[in-house]
Amino acid sequence: MKDIKDITKEDLLSSDDILCEVFEQEDEIYKAKLLATLADHAKSLGIKTAFESLVKAYKKQLKEFNKTQQAQQQQSDGFTHFSNSKYPDMRCGAWIADDSGIKMHTQRNGEVTVFPHPILPVQMLKNVNTGYMKVKLVYKIRDTWEEIIVSKDEICSSNKILILARNGIEVTSENARSLVKYLSDLISYNRDIVDIQISTSKLGWVKKEFMPYCTNIVFDNESRFKEAFESIHEEGNAHTWYDLVKEIRKSDRFEPKIYLAASLASALVEPLNALPFVVNLWGDTGKGKTVVLMLAASIWANPMEEAYLTDPKSTPTALELRLDFLNNLPMLIDDMAQVKEKYHGNFSELVYYLCSGTGKDRANATLGLRAKTRWRNCILTNGEHSLVTETMQGGAVNRIIDVEMEDGLIFQDGNKVVSILKENYGFAGREFIEVVRNIGFDKIKEIQQDFAQKISDIAKASNIEKEQKQILPMSIILTADQIATDYIFKDDVYLDLEACVAILKSVGEVSENDRAYEWIMSEVAVHMNNFKPDITGAYRGECWGVIEDGYVCIAINIFNGMCDRGNFSRKSFLNWADKNNMLNTDKGRKDKTKRLNGSPTKCISMRVFEDNVQEKFMELTKDEQEKLPFL
Repeated sequence: MKDIKDITKEDLLSSDDILCEVFEQEDEIYKAKLLATLADHAKSLGIKTAFESLVKAYKKQLKEFNKTQQAQQQQSDGFTHFSNSKYPDMRCGAWIADDSGIKMHTQRNGEVTVFPHPILPVQMLKNVNTGYMKVKLVYKIRDTWEEIIVSKDEICSSNKILILARNGIEVTSENARSLVKYLSDLISYNRDIVDIQISTSKLGWVKKEFMPYCTNIVFDNESRFKEAFESIHEEGNAHTWYDLVKEIRKSDRFEPKIYLAASLASALVEPLNALPFVVNLWGDTGKGKTVVLMLAASIWANPMEEAYLTDPKSTPTALELRLDFLNNLPMLIDDMAQVKEKYHGNFSELVYYLCSGTGKDRANATLGLRAKTRWRNCILTNGEHSLVTETMQGGAVNRIIDVEMEDGLIFQDGNKVVSILKENYGFAGREFIEVVRNIGFDKIKEIQQDFAQKISDIAKASNIEKEQKQILPMSIILTADQIATDYIFKDDVYLDLEACVAILKSVGEVSENDRAYEWIMSEVAVHMNNFKPDITGAYRGECWGVIEDGYVCIAINIFNGMCDRGNFSRKSFLNWADKNNMLNTDKGRKDKTKRLNGSPTKCISMRVFEDNVQEKFMELTKDEQEKLPFL
């Protein structure tokens, strides 16, 4: 409506547009205010009596129109009438809904099409993870019915509902408001038909059911991970897949057996209240590592790269969203080197992130917090090199079970294995979940704890202390292997317990401070010329420090650089070294003042243990030095 002060006598008395617009307002208070304001304006124009007579006549005509409309509604029975529909007719009130679209009677133009094709809200979904509501819409275009699940807020706003256009729904800025009203009315009129169904946007355990194998919970996240979700199904012949896997399990190769077990173990991480962990297979290229990963994927889904497997080029945010979607199913990443390059060869931070089980807090459009991403699963990777490096933080090392590939080809005929897996997959996952549900989580917990004790006993018998954070994931893998062997494969081919224990890291290997000390000593050994002056007292390189009386003194700026390259905390390491009487310091300090090249210099003076690295600093004669391959 134009500004009231700009309305002329002709506008008020000769045109129906202004009164039609006023009486189309749904807010009765606002409508009354508009009429009062127009009456005052008519008075100022000297046509108050004529305007009041016009309003009275318009109200009378509107009353008659409403009676006619009610009669038409009674005649059309107030229900939708869509042909060739498997969905029941729904109450639609004043709307006329048939194959030609959605119509409404208006006073100005009579019956008007407000939306060009059939559309219905047939189900309400309440997400068990977030509590948010979604709606399943069905719509008919070119004689074909389609289904889509959308957030409830998307169909409650004439701006947001425009997003449905990407699915082929003919919504525009012109008809959006009418579509919002129509859908809202149908949901309201048909509460007894449009039931509320529990749904989830994640795979895995939901109230002791397991998505996607449960039938009483709806998955509502297909649009975001359509390819991955659709890849999780049974395809081909079950006997063909089982015969292949049993043949592989009978071989003497360790790698496919532990990967099969680890893939199944992913479904046990949540019920055993454990954190995610990484299993990484590394070794020379072209020996079958990718085929092993495909074998692990085929338990649940289509093992091809464009289906279930994760793209190693994904950003950390994309990995987080995919982990949240997979939830309790394994994430499989082929060629971890592509991810490693983004982290300059050392990605402790990424390992911590993947194995934390929770994503970052993020704000939503209303400045509140979005629902936090969460997962509990196993992450299976491969590469040409070990994920564990000398500079990786101990906590990250703890979360990785590193499997070094044995010599030779893993599969005698890798092409045959791939060919079978492409056409036969998805059977063992469903069967494994059924077995787990029948056994019960309490019994499975007992099996896992028994394996944890066996691992500790084997290590203790060898005078080795294994890291507890390594024992737990391995015990889960062994539990999955026993369940699969006893109930699914039934071939008595179990994982070699002692071989599994052997690949676990010992306490000393994982201790970040122990590894930091080894790193510093190796740095000193590699740069010996910077610590050992010649007989004249001159250094053949920069002076970094000095070795004397069983201690190596390192200039503090050089020491700080070693810490940075080694990726460990200087403060934490020095506190540990001081508590273990490894430092020679000035009173009340962690450093010591030492003369280097005649100048007093702050140094870190650290003990050199003979049984550890003293041999690296041994004196060589000139003849012995000349025989060394590199100087």
